[in-house]
Amino acid sequence: MKQVELSYEELEQEFLKALADLGSEDRGTERGVVATSKDNHVTVRRMRLLSDGLTLYGWSGLTRKIEQIMANPNVAVVVEYIQIDGIGSVKGHPTEEPKFLELIKKKLPHRYDNLVKNWGKARNRVVIEIKPKRIAVLKYPDPAAGIVQGLYVLHVDEKKAYRFEDL
Repeated sequence: MKQVELSYEELEQEFLKALADLGSEDRGTERGVVATSKDNHVTVRRMRLLSDGLTLYGWSGLTRKIEQIMANPNVAVVVEYIQIDGIGSVKGHPTEEPKFLELIKKKLPHRYDNLVKNWGKARNRVVIEIKPKRIAVLKYPDPAAGIVQGLYVLHVDEKKAYRFEDL
């Protein structure tokens, strides 16, 4: 497998564009698949995710998913063809997270009031924040767009980007 170093900034911008409207009312894809694990037991479930740059946010009741994130913050997310390995953290109640509320208002303006009202009734809700460590997407060749087939990988912590060819 051949590894080619890429511009971190260029690939980051590409992934930022791909995730920009995740969760918004205008996007067909509003949900991702989130995998969590505790004591060698992995669970996966669909959940609505919102992006703020490369960071993802979601909300949940106090479920096994929350227990797993608190015990093991390593999570994996798939959104369309993008895979994200990251660190999940459990934040406060959605109505007590100003940055999250701002994101909801921006991405889901028609649902904002109803969501806030429902969250106010359910005190067992929390916000989940997922900070990416690695983002990857498998791309197929498109000579007109300058795309070479390969696995395109952004290592966020290391600020490095690669394309793996000959898969």
